[in-house]
Amino acid sequence: MATDEVTQAYGARAADLADMLGTVVSSHDPDRRVIEPWAESVSGRILDVGAGTGRWSGHLASLGHNVQGLEPVDQFIEIARRNHPTVVFRHASLADLAGSGERWSGILAWYSLIHLGPDELPTALATLRELLEQDGSLLVSFFSGPSIQAFRHPATTAYRWPMKDMVRAIERSGLEVTDQQWDPEGLHANITAVARARKRGEDN
Repeated sequence: MATDEVTQAYGARAADLADMLGTVVSSHDPDRRVIEPWAESVSGRILDVGAGTGRWSGHLASLGHNVQGLEPVDQFIEIARRNHPTVVFRHASLADLAGSGERWSGILAWYSLIHLGPDELPTALATLRELLEQDGSLLVSFFSGPSIQAFRHPATTAYRWPMKDMVRAIERSGLEVTDQQWDPEGLHANITAVARARKRGEDN
């Protein structure tokens, strides 16, 4: 789906979605077992793409990480800044950073690419690769399944991706996949990838 459509869909349901997501990370949140060790492995600045209510940006900042949130939805920006006033939240989308020359040591894309179909995901991944410094790390989570399939999400249409197809898409963007986790009996999956130095003549 187009970025503007996704932004509008989230804006229309921002209050309900904020209640569903929460504004802070629970001490019992199982995702901490994935995100916290990954963040510890990052040696510099972290960008939280699609920061939403700011809960992961705020949580990582509370652990001492240098993190900024990136969020295009007006209502989420207001919620994030109100609940995590010491964290910088940038009111922009990932596409806005393409060609910016910015470089980050780590990028967290926690369910922030789920509304991108097969025609849109490669562009987003190429931008993420562009934003990572050499040996920078990407942690991306998504919904997985046996085939690429659109489904109804509380905000708007989202997609399930087979692990092998998501790995292939990430590798085609110029990243090296270093870890992948998926419970075949569930929907939730995540991949860690690293931006290695490109070889001469290598395409994106």
